[in-house]
Parts: sequence; C-alpha cells; structure tokens
Amino acid sequence: MSPLTQFLIYLLALVILGAVVVRVRRTSRQQGYRFGRDVIVRCRDGHLFMTTWIPMVSFKAIRLGLVRVQRCPVGDHVTAVRLMRDDDLTPDQRLEARRHHDNGVP
Repeated sequence: MSPLTQFLIYLLALVILGAVVVRVRRTSRQQGYRFGRDVIVRCRDGHLFMTTWIPMVSFKAIRLGLVRVQRCPVGDHVTAVRLMRDDDLTPDQRLEARRHHDNGVP
C-alpha cells in the first residue's frame, strides 16, 4: 500500500470519527445533558458528585456512552456512573453533588 493510500485511509478514519463525536454531542445536548467540567453524575449506589465529562476523552475511566466506570469519591469505590441531566435533579441533590468532586481529570 502506498504512503498516499495509507494517509487517505487515516484521514477518512479521522473524518468519520469526528462526525460520530459531533453527532453524539449534538444528540446528547438536545436530550439535556451537559459536558465539560463540573457536571453531575450518579454512581450505581446512588451517590451524586461532580466530575469532568468530555465525550470520547478519558484518562481515568472506561467509557460506555453516557455511562462509564470510575472511582466514586463519595463511597470511595469503583463503580459505573451515569451522566445526569440538571432538570432531573432537585436543588438539594444539586447541592449535595457540589459537595463532592473527583480529581477533575477526564
């Protein structure tokens, strides 16, 4: 395979990946989910805390769409956490989540 063909294949793969990322972000935002720093997540045990959530980027967690496996700072355990919509939380739940932050690394 020529270097030009390899380059074009890699370029096409990057374009497809970029299109998928844009589509996932757009769909998720339309459904009311936020991304970036200080978003609220809930672990399987029900603990609420804030974390950094950047689609398709993770250094400390295993990604599974809107669910990922990471450490819960509230219960000090590794578990599945899911992204929460602000509209699905009460003011007290949002306040509780703000009391607990993970280390901020996505």
